[in-house]
Amino acid sequence: MDCPHCHQSLSTLEIETSDGHPHSIEECLSCGGHLVEPYLANFLTLETARNVDSVIPKNRTTPIETPVCSKCGQTMPGIKDDSVPQTVTVFTCPNNHGDFFPKNQLFLFKQAQQSKIYYHKLWGIPLKSAFAVLIPVLIIFSLATLLPSILEQVSSTQETRIKASEILTPPLVTPISPTQVLISFSTQKPVKTTIRFTKGQIKTYEVSPAPQNNHLLSVEGLTSGTQYIYAISIDTGVKTINTSAYTFTTP
Repeated sequence: MDCPHCHQSLSTLEIETSDGHPHSIEECLSCGGHLVEPYLANFLTLETARNVDSVIPKNRTTPIETPVCSKCGQTMPGIKDDSVPQTVTVFTCPNNHGDFFPKNQLFLFKQAQQSKIYYHKLWGIPLKSAFAVLIPVLIIFSLATLLPSILEQVSSTQETRIKASEILTPPLVTPISPTQVLISFSTQKPVKTTIRFTKGQIKTYEVSPAPQNNHLLSVEGLTSGTQYIYAISIDTGVKTINTSAYTFTTP
């Protein structure tokens, strides 16, 4: 397989993800770039990215042409949205064959990602932007598996039905690793919330014990490649509203 940027032969480099699973990435010893499987960059540790990007390339000049996917021959456009900082360069295959990081860009990407996660943990702000530094394919994966059903209040009377959009934003599930996800959502007014899992695991989590607008739950100890089903319970102080089921599948 040839390098998308300088078209020299790629070498396979064995690495481990943040949860210890073995994987491989393709490394170019000529220009120092790395071709990474879809989603995989999100699961590398900062130290792994540092070690991977420590390669000393034979050619110190960065190719000026746009990379071309080694598998399908399609041009790999640069990612230009909020998922990647403006100071970091990442190219992605339009056919989802992988992401290409020129020399030093994988490490810079992981630095930005870790800074976002640290900021989030420090301030406890469950905003989508707090996890913006993720390879977009993963975001698309998360959203595609989380198209929520219309929320209706469980009630015996028709007039008390309430749509989800009138109460809370669609939950965003952000995989941190194959065994950990973050579930975040917002409500129009401060409420208490819990999440009850009914498939994948049978467990109830207290999300917001005190009324608030922004809600975040970190779920750990999950199983890779498993579908999970959960529902959100909203305590308004006057009544409790249970949502329809939401689903996600771990990578």
